[in-house]
Amino acid sequence: MSVVFSFGEILWDIFPGYKKPGGSPANLAYHLHVLGNQSNLITRIGDDENGEELLSFISEKGLSANFIQKDTKHPTGTVSVKFDGDEPSYTIHQPAAWDYIEVTQQLENEIQKADALCFASLSQRENGSASTLREILDLLPEECLKVYDLNLRPPFYNEELILKNIWSADVVKFNRDELETVSDWLDVENLPAYLLRKDSSKKILLTLGGEGSAIITRDGYDQHKAFPISGDGDFVGVGDAFLACITHLLLKNESPKKILKKANRYAAKVASQKGGMPEISGSLLDEII
Repeated sequence: MSVVFSFGEILWDIFPGYKKPGGSPANLAYHLHVLGNQSNLITRIGDDENGEELLSFISEKGLSANFIQKDTKHPTGTVSVKFDGDEPSYTIHQPAAWDYIEVTQQLENEIQKADALCFASLSQRENGSASTLREILDLLPEECLKVYDLNLRPPFYNEELILKNIWSADVVKFNRDELETVSDWLDVENLPAYLLRKDSSKKILLTLGGEGSAIITRDGYDQHKAFPISGDGDFVGVGDAFLACITHLLLKNESPKKILKKANRYAAKVASQKGGMPEISGSLLDEII
């Protein structure tokens, strides 16, 4: 069983007519747990009703709450979700407790056991959590897999910080828009090739919508098509589910071709349901694990 930490926001996604627990790192931690890892979410909630409801949800799902901090000054995070066709858009409200995550003694001790740490951009929008993440990165064991998902949410990102994160990570996930954005920042035509020239050990993940996904390493380019999506899902958290499955399989040293096939299959199942933390069938888990 791998020990995996996810750093960042947990919140309520407020949809038209209903709400669901969410936040990219929370979604990721949930799916890593479902896939059989010792999954730990490093986050912060408010001392309020929304926070208590999130703790109850986490408990019901069997996910550890050991590193979920409580904040008496700032509310539990919320995001308003609207849809333009199938694509969700987000209004991320401020202030939020997850902007103020701290390094506790328990966290300092346990993070040194990590096999992987997953993190993204949004949780670094305020200096509180951003400085905590930098401290955590310094505490990781040398062999820990560092997985970075850009997950850009304008206007909450900083070019200098994102580039620093890219260089510090072993695995970096982009969608097409994010790849184009960072390519423009660095003024390079082929960003994956540029990154691999600078650090040949990196693994670069690309999500390609209906065309599936790809892994680019020093050994080459592998791509796998997307799986069909059924049901009336809302596509929320699909990238998080995909990355959780990728992280799980990288820790098991599976081949790129198998990793992409299984991760795309898993992501399609999540896309077919509502919310970022849906139930996953035992047959699918057997297939992946």
